[in-house]
Amino acid sequence: MNNLKSLIIQQIKLVFGNLKVYDEPIRQGLITPAFLVLIFNNAQEKLLGKQVARTYSINVTYFPLSEDRRSECDLVLETFQTEFQLIADKHHTHQIEGQVVDDVLVITFTVKALLREVVDETAMQSLGGVTVDQK
Repeated sequence: MNNLKSLIIQQIKLVFGNLKVYDEPIRQGLITPAFLVLIFNNAQEKLLGKQVARTYSINVTYFPLSEDRRSECDLVLETFQTEFQLIADKHHTHQIEGQVVDDVLVITFTVKALLREVVDETAMQSLGGVTVDQK
């Protein structure tokens, strides 16, 4: 899941065209229309065995271009909720919500993943002075 942000950015470009997508907060020089993608929380819960459940909280901010910013934001949110039920056709999104604040659309959602620890176990080479054949 290290590349989750990259997958979201790729999907934004696929769905919305080749708009500018930022992956860090913008200090100056914002080009609109544009998206900003941030993972603002990453929680992990230990499960039985060697499994963990991770929940990634994502914030996607859309900076509109048109004079009718409210309508543009409503259309982007509707498209986002339709086209982002899955990220890269494999990561389910949950609770896609949007809110327009100061003429900017703020979309939040979560992605949950079940991970299993992979342990590289080397086969035993000897047992009490007896060599173990590794056929």
